[in-house]
Parts: sequence; structure tokens; C-alpha cells
Amino acid sequence: MTGIRKRVTIGFLSIVALLFFSGLVSLFELSHMSVDIEAILGSSRRSIEMSKNMLSAIHANDRAVVNYAVFRDSIYADSCRGSMERFNLTIRQARNESGKSSADALYDSLGLFSDRMEQAIEAMLAKESGATFDGRKWYDDNYLPLYNDITDGITDVMKSVQGSLTPRAEQLNLNAYRSVTPVFISLLVMIAILLMFYYFIMIYTVKPIIEMNRSLGDYLRYKLPFDVKAECRDEMHELKEKIESVMVGTKTTK
Repeated sequence: MTGIRKRVTIGFLSIVALLFFSGLVSLFELSHMSVDIEAILGSSRRSIEMSKNMLSAIHANDRAVVNYAVFRDSIYADSCRGSMERFNLTIRQARNESGKSSADALYDSLGLFSDRMEQAIEAMLAKESGATFDGRKWYDDNYLPLYNDITDGITDVMKSVQGSLTPRAEQLNLNAYRSVTPVFISLLVMIAILLMFYYFIMIYTVKPIIEMNRSLGDYLRYKLPFDVKAECRDEMHELKEKIESVMVGTKTTK
């Protein structure tokens, strides 16, 4: 393989290799992005679900306490305890889901508020039978502040978990640029290679062919000397020499 054929083959193989390499890098980065996106969405879904379960449990407890303490409906006594058990179970599940995270202190606070609320509810259930028990006053003075603390704590947990996703989202944004960068660089390199191809093919292939065609036409029509001014290399130079030798042989036979 010599000359023009070798250059064209190497050039096109370089473009193919460049495209293949940039495609592999982009595919690798996109696969990582897909995993990160799925992890972020999964964490967000689990966080929302756990927070929703905690709010549902504490709201159920609030309804049970209101019905028992304020409206004196004794059928809700078991509901007061059961909803607190469900709330504590949800806290443990949320802590296990989050693993080691910045929300651990917030879960500890929720657990502390939950213990205080359980103690207040048990004390209420123990003394409610007394005639002097004022359920509305007990609800406003003892239960409601703890209920507000717990709902505020759940909101803080939601904010903390969502805030922990921000660095991962920023990393995902960086990965997006990293996945596009090889393609962009490959595009610039391919443009440069194609411009070089255009230059070399025009100078060393197209222009010599045009010059030889013109000069050969002038020789056949007007008997002008075969003179190619374009720079010829490799096969073009060999073709020029062969045309000149054929012309010299033709003149000799005449």
C-alpha cells in the first residue's frame, strides 16, 4: 500500500477509531448517569414515602387522642397506643433506609419526641377516669406542643433528605458535561482531519488530475507541450511520467 491509497486508508481508519472511542466513552458516562439518576429518584421516592407514612401515623394518633381525650370516646384507647407504635415503627424503617446520613440527629429528636408523647398519652389514659380530668386542657397544654414538635421534626427530616440529594444532582450535572465532552472533542478533531483531507486531496490528487487533463487536451488539440504545473507526488507523479513517456514514444515513432 503506497502513496494516496495509504493516506486515505489511514485517514478514514483514524476517523472510525475516533468515533468508536468517543462513542465508548459517552456510552460509559451515560450508563453511570443512568445509575445515578435511578439512585436519586429511588432515594427521593423512599424519602417521600417514609415521610408520608410518618405523617399519616402521627395524624392518626392525633385523631385518636382528640376522640378519646376531648370527646370522651373510650373506644379510641387502643388506637392511641396502636398509632404511636406504627409511628415508632415508621421512624425505625426510615432510619434503616437512610443508613448513615445527616438525618440521624433528626431521627433521634423524633424518637425523643415520640417517647415523650407516649408517656403523656399513657399518663392521660391512666388518669382520664378521674372526674377532674379536663381532656381539652390536657390536649392543648400537653399533647399539642409535642404534636407540633413531631410534625416540625418530620418536615426537617424531609428537608435534610432532599438536601442530601443536591450534591448528587450536581455530580450528575458534571457527568452530563463529561459524557458530551468526548463527542465534542471528537467532532472538532474530525473537522480538522476532514479539512486536512480536503487540502491534501485537492492539492495532490484533484489539482494534478485537472492539470494533466488540461495539458493532455492542449497537446492533442494544439500540439502544445505536456506541462503540468501542479505538484505531483506518489501515484500522480508516476502517472505524469507515464503520460510523458507515452508522448515521447509517440513522437519517436512518428
